[in-house]
Amino acid sequence: MPNGGRPGRLKVLLSPRLLVLDAQGLLLMGGFVAVYNYLGFRLADEPFGLSPGVVSLVFLAYLAGTWSSARTGRLVVRHGRRRVLLASTGLMAAGVAATLSGRLPLVLAGLVVLTAGFFGAHAVASGWTPVAAPQARTQAAAVYNLAYYAGSSVFGWLGGVGFALAGWPGTVGMVLVLVAAAASLAAAVLRE
Repeated sequence: MPNGGRPGRLKVLLSPRLLVLDAQGLLLMGGFVAVYNYLGFRLADEPFGLSPGVVSLVFLAYLAGTWSSARTGRLVVRHGRRRVLLASTGLMAAGVAATLSGRLPLVLAGLVVLTAGFFGAHAVASGWTPVAAPQARTQAAAVYNLAYYAGSSVFGWLGGVGFALAGWPGTVGMVLVLVAAAASLAAAVLRE
């Protein structure tokens, strides 16, 4: 084939399945970063009034991501990629919604749940991407990573616009829209 098979690879990379997997990285990572970028401002303000040193401890919630990523593979074997992706996305939504609480333990528990859900979803989507494009594995993984980091940059910043306009509920609303869009796309397009 001319050009080393590039036209075929491009067609694979633009398949609905891969575009939806890329959208998972874009939307879910964007929401995840928005939460971590702006939750600290909420925790430092009333009613919590936490010091910057204490607020920085929220990053310990990343340990939930280490835990969930390690278990996601077993769940995928038992229940399938699509189900685990959707369940993880649902966990992410429940976690971000819990951060609206006025009770600090519930906010922190929500952050842990959100983190576990995000890393579970990311483990599924990033692992599924090269499998969905066996003739263009490297390129598919690269495009997924591009979408993942683009989501981090764009929506990580836009979460601040939501925060400036409507406080923490504005950021949470944006993240819930991103999560709902990712879940809807996955439910509509992805099959085992």
